[in-house]
Amino acid sequence: VAVLSGIKNALREHLAKPSQLYWLLTTININLSNDLPIYNINGCSLHFYKFLPKKYRKARESIISEMASWLINKDDSSSYYITARVREKSEYDAATRMLDAIDLLRGIWNLHINKTMVFSFGGRKKPINQVTLGALHTLHDKNGDKASNTFWYDPEHYENHSHVDFAVNAYKTIEFTKNVRKLLKKNSYGKDVEIAIIRYVRALDSQDYDAVVIKLWSILEYLTATLQENYDKTIKRTVFQYSDREYNKQVLEHLRQYRNRSVHLRSGGNDIETHVFQLKSYVEHLLRFHIANHFKFDSLQESAMFMDLQPDKVALKKQIALCRAGISFMTKA
Repeated sequence: VAVLSGIKNALREHLAKPSQLYWLLTTININLSNDLPIYNINGCSLHFYKFLPKKYRKARESIISEMASWLINKDDSSSYYITARVREKSEYDAATRMLDAIDLLRGIWNLHINKTMVFSFGGRKKPINQVTLGALHTLHDKNGDKASNTFWYDPEHYENHSHVDFAVNAYKTIEFTKNVRKLLKKNSYGKDVEIAIIRYVRALDSQDYDAVVIKLWSILEYLTATLQENYDKTIKRTVFQYSDREYNKQVLEHLRQYRNRSVHLRSGGNDIETHVFQLKSYVEHLLRFHIANHFKFDSLQESAMFMDLQPDKVALKKQIALCRAGISFMTKA
């Protein structure tokens, strides 16, 4: 009782707090030759700068100076700076919302340009994501001063990532982003799909490919609404998307076994890149399916019912006839 009372009091105090504006500042490895628009995502305003705005310099440099030089000693001057702005009741709520908004945008970008299979020969793996954030994220007030003594540091940050140039991208990533965001706004379960995109991009930020396999399989379960189901259901619903179902069933069964070994043994075999990119392709296929939502499903669960259908036209026609007969019977009853 005392614990519940304490939780209720803390929640009441939190809700009573006035909201205030916060700004989050970080870097992103996009070539400065690109012109990037302002994005407004889920109540967060995202701005891109080719140079660090003056009002943030003192606070940003102060935080960097307090960090060990082997973590970060300066910002990458060849990368864009990005600021996110949101109104929230606490610094932690603000940071969470802003990082979610940034990662949703990054997720859409990476969904479009994460094409090439990466092979590593010794040493640390390279993140699969093309668009990545800098190592340090800082929180600021309206004057650019530190809004908190807390900062966010990514210990897995990969320093030698090349810069992404959308200007030479034949796939027109900016246009792709506009189309995806329009589709998500019209999608009845667009917020659920956004969560999956954020999980996707964060999974592929990692240099630990065993962890990537585990995270991608979890996203596959999420997108097939099988988090509480067995592996067979996950595979069955995934292969429904493909014409060569038997082949893809065998591939997914192999990936499932590899995923289980990763959980228990951290196998990290020589073929781990192949497994990661195979699993990544299934997740991306399902993401695109849910983003488009051509059949106007109302939820992930309804789309899962669709994937449970028999992949046989004759059987489906018989099922339709039975449903019509049932409707006729109920009408006369």
